[in-house]
Order: sequence, then structure tokens, then C-alpha cells
Amino acid sequence: MTEGSTNRVRSIDVMRGFALMCMVLVHFMVYFGDSTAANSPLHVFFNHVLGDWGAACFLMMLGMSQVLSAQQRASDDALLFRRALIRGGYIFLVGILMLALSKGPAAIWRWDILTLMGVATVVLFACRFIPSGPLLLAGALIAVATPPLRAGIDFASLWGGPAVQVAVVSDWLPGILLDPAGEFDIIWKPQEVLRGFLLTGEFPLFPWLLFPPVGFVLGRRIVAGQIRGDLPFLAIIGILLIGLGIGGAYASLLRPGSSFVSDYLAPLSFYPDSFTMILYQLGMSLLVFAGLYFCYDVHGKAPSRVTFLVGLYNRTSRFSLTFYFLHYLLIGWPLMIAAAITGRSAALLGATSSFLAGVAGLLFLETLLYLWEKRGGKYSLEWLLGAITAQLTEDRGR
Repeated sequence: MTEGSTNRVRSIDVMRGFALMCMVLVHFMVYFGDSTAANSPLHVFFNHVLGDWGAACFLMMLGMSQVLSAQQRASDDALLFRRALIRGGYIFLVGILMLALSKGPAAIWRWDILTLMGVATVVLFACRFIPSGPLLLAGALIAVATPPLRAGIDFASLWGGPAVQVAVVSDWLPGILLDPAGEFDIIWKPQEVLRGFLLTGEFPLFPWLLFPPVGFVLGRRIVAGQIRGDLPFLAIIGILLIGLGIGGAYASLLRPGSSFVSDYLAPLSFYPDSFTMILYQLGMSLLVFAGLYFCYDVHGKAPSRVTFLVGLYNRTSRFSLTFYFLHYLLIGWPLMIAAAITGRSAALLGATSSFLAGVAGLLFLETLLYLWEKRGGKYSLEWLLGAITAQLTEDRGR
């Protein structure tokens, strides 16, 4: 979308598509890689240099897209609310189904990003009635409130033991970047399921819910035709937040015993998202978006001159839910088959082999999307959502 028009914002599609494509390489590296892969520079690059901020970008795009989508639809609040409930519930249930199919029914309460996005979709409807200043303040309060809310929670017992230092990075700065010792331990008790949803799962509401409202505010600036003038400010704020995140993590090394769970000066950690990592993720999201908007929407080529790579990003963005769902099956099913054959859960490949498997998986998915697009996307998850929404809102002709 160009400012003041109803065209698509190309930078959003590029950012979403790029994040999704990188995510495939990240997840193949993480789930297929063995212990030697985990200690390699290649693993660190994909898992942390790319992976640690990609999810925040994706959630910020969700907020922007909600503003831009609502602008192009009927302004009736009751209809928009019904659509938000349908869309949010659909994404939530798709997330549960994806985990059940790719990891087994016992894994449905891991709280993957899709369940978070489902809830965020409904929350973003309420954001329509809140001014931008209070929305940004609410996001800041979520970030600030998360560490004390997590105080007293034994994350070591929920994530396979005490967190471990990340190889390669910790060779230079021991303790600055941490990973969980294992995967999230799901406890099928109502209070534990709720706690996982709110605070301890893979993508709990606190702190991850702060990113969609930030994107919502940026979406408003795009619709108002003001984002171009904001770009230098966004870039500066992004750099400052990155500096604060990395600086705070470095400062934590001077405080022995600093907790990545409940302290503000803390090592960088993705599971759970430490306060310093939150700052870093938000800064990277703002900086990358500002750069992409400048490149693709301010000084970009005409839409008729889309490059091959941008075409891939756009297609991946349009099929984002289907792409995400299928990539987990592509990873989960081979691992489940290997576990059934060997009798134990085990990583399969070294760093280079995991990377090549990720490239092969990405090529397979992009080819599948290309063929799907040629057939109008029929029976994709996006197509099914549109059909369900039209049926339940009696919106068939729009």
C-alpha cells in the first residue's frame, strides 16, 4: 500500500515472507540438528542472529495488517468484531491442530505462535477504540510487568533443567546468551495449562502480546500517510532499543546471579523472552521495517516490475498460514517416524546437513505454493478461512 491509497504495502509482504522463509531454515536447523550442529556457527546464525527477532517482526506485521485490512472493509463494528472472532478462533484452532499433527496430541499446550496470534487478532479489534499513545503505553507496561510476574516460577523444572550457554557466542562473552536445556514440559493440569498460556509456554501472552499493538500503531501511521516522515525516528528508536538490549545483557554479566527470568538487567534469552531480548527484538523489528519501507514503498520499483525474490516473498506472505502449518508437518513427521523406528527421540543431522534439509524443505514448500496459486489457492487454509467467514457473516457477495 502506498500512503493514502488502498494498494498493498509491499514492505509488509516482503518482511512477512522473508521472516517465514528464514523460519523454515531456522526450524530445520533447530529440530534436525544434533549436538554437533548446536555448537556450530551456522546453527547460532540461524537460531539466534535470524531467529531471535523474526517472531517479533511477524507479530508486528499482524498488527499492521489488521489496520490495513479493516480500512478496506465495511466499517460496521459488529461485523468487524464477528470477523475478528471467527478469524482469531480459526487461527487458534489451526495452531492446536498443527501441534497435534506434527508433535502428537500431548503437545497441544506448548502454546505455539499461532495460538498467540489467534488471541491477538481479537485483542487487536479492541485496539481500534484506543488512541495510539495508550496502546504504546500498554505495550511498554506488558514488557515491564513480565519479569516480576515470572518471579518465583521455576523455569528450570519446566524447560528441562537450568538454562545453558549458547556455544560460539559464549566463547567470547560467557553467559550473555542462554538457551533452555530442553523443550517445554507440558503438564496437563488446568492451572499449569493456564500458566503456560500466560507466562511459561513457548509464546505466552506475557510478553509476546506487546508486539501486535505496536504494529497496530504503525499501521495507523501508514493509513494516515505519515509513516514516511516517521522512518528516521523509527530507525533511531530501533538502534537505541537494540543498544539497550545488548547493553543490558552485557551489564548483567557484571551482576553474578542475574536472572534472565525475573530481572531487567539479564542475559539474552528467547525461552523465556528476557527483558533485554524484548528490547532487542522490538528494536530490530522497527529498524528492519523502516529499512524495508524505505526500500520498497518509498524508493521501490513499480508493482509491475516485481523481482523474482520479491515475488517469492509476496506469495509466501499471501499463503502465510498454510506455509507455517505445512512446514511444521514437514519437520515433525520425519522426526516422529525416526523416533518410531529407533525407539527414542533424537536429532538426525549435523549443521550442514540440517541447513541443506532446510533448503530442500523451503524449495518444496515454495513449489507447492506456486502450484497452489496457479489453482486459485483453493482449499488452502486461507481459502477455507474466507469460506467460513463468508458463511458465518453472510458476507458472500463481498
